[in-house]
Amino acid sequence: MRLDDLAIDNCLKCSLCNTVCPVLAADPRYPGPKRLGPELERLRREGISTDTEWVEYCLGCHRCDLVCPNQVNVSEMIARAKAAHRKPLVRGLRDWWFARPGLLGKLTTILPALSNFALSMKPARSLMSKLMQIAPQRKFPKYARPDLRSPAMTGNARQRVVFFPGCFIRYNRPGLGRTVIDLLERNGLSVEVASTECCGVPALANGDAAAARSVARANVKALARQVDSGLRIVTACSSCGHMLKTGFGGILEGDKKFACAAQKIASNTFDLAELLMAQADAGKLNTNFQHTALRLAYHAPCHQKSQGIGRPWYHLLRMIPGVTVEDMDAGCCGMSGTYGFKQEKYPVSMEIGKELFASIDAARPQMVATECATCQMQIEHGTSFKAIHPAEILLQAYDGLAPTKGRKDCSIDECECGPCRQKPEGADH
Repeated sequence: MRLDDLAIDNCLKCSLCNTVCPVLAADPRYPGPKRLGPELERLRREGISTDTEWVEYCLGCHRCDLVCPNQVNVSEMIARAKAAHRKPLVRGLRDWWFARPGLLGKLTTILPALSNFALSMKPARSLMSKLMQIAPQRKFPKYARPDLRSPAMTGNARQRVVFFPGCFIRYNRPGLGRTVIDLLERNGLSVEVASTECCGVPALANGDAAAARSVARANVKALARQVDSGLRIVTACSSCGHMLKTGFGGILEGDKKFACAAQKIASNTFDLAELLMAQADAGKLNTNFQHTALRLAYHAPCHQKSQGIGRPWYHLLRMIPGVTVEDMDAGCCGMSGTYGFKQEKYPVSMEIGKELFASIDAARPQMVATECATCQMQIEHGTSFKAIHPAEILLQAYDGLAPTKGRKDCSIDECECGPCRQKPEGADH
């Protein structure tokens, strides 16, 4: 018997899950996690049709799971309902592609310069808006050649770790992957880049349970050997970390061949900052930081909070002399991966992020630090501030270099991002 078969009857209808739901706060019409999760799940298990488009509006932030006093897996129930939901043809096709960022990455990086040029053109965005219902206000991240490789092994006897880069680092920001490797090596660790693809979060978020199971099995098969040989897995993406720690186990719970290996991978997976803080607690962290005059705002992504590891990046950044960090603690940014790219969800996405945008504007930092790539996109879209991964700040502090401050102006016509809204009417981008 699955654990949630027992947990469903533990729901007391206390509505704590509703009080922390970002979507419900942004749109009162949303039924909320209590209704879409355990209440309708009881009917679904009786064979009663309860299909509703509202399941598509769940962010998958897992805040409902965290606050539930009886450990009801609310978000997992909604995810299963989302997978069974029948979508219109256009949305179904769009979400099929969104569920496969690894495939998209392979195709767009054949000629990345051409792909980036095409995706930046207004006619292309208008066409995607009409044909695929992708929000034309959004700017796609640039693609780069996937040239992230394992560094050459040295003769030094170092503890080895496996770096799980995920799709965004592999296909969009391989330079960030090299930053992660450099950070780990400067802290006495030898790094091997995992030969894996997508973690599976986009597949789950877009209701493709079959694709999520497929990538989960492939990843478990690829990582099991390293874990069995005593290596730890390191992630630099909060969503990848969440998936490796909790998602694989849930997806493969009934799979005898992979379930045990998935649990072993979960217990040996660490967020980059989590591992560096463990090094600090053991007195092994390289703290040769140079003085860096920098005022930061820090945003903790939802999938980082769902891992239950505190705020390790916040504490690491405060170790750098001259750096001041203010924890925004202003809720979800509203992006949730591909969610904010969807035309019908764009208004909800921006409404959810309003509190965070306002908090950042009030703090007036020199830049924003957050470890989630799509949180960075949303923050730059909703404010006038640059957002970067905290690993970049930490690495440059070793060399006494301050990250580039400010933010380049957006090149999108009719954009609604922060800098563009603040410009005088008629001003060029």
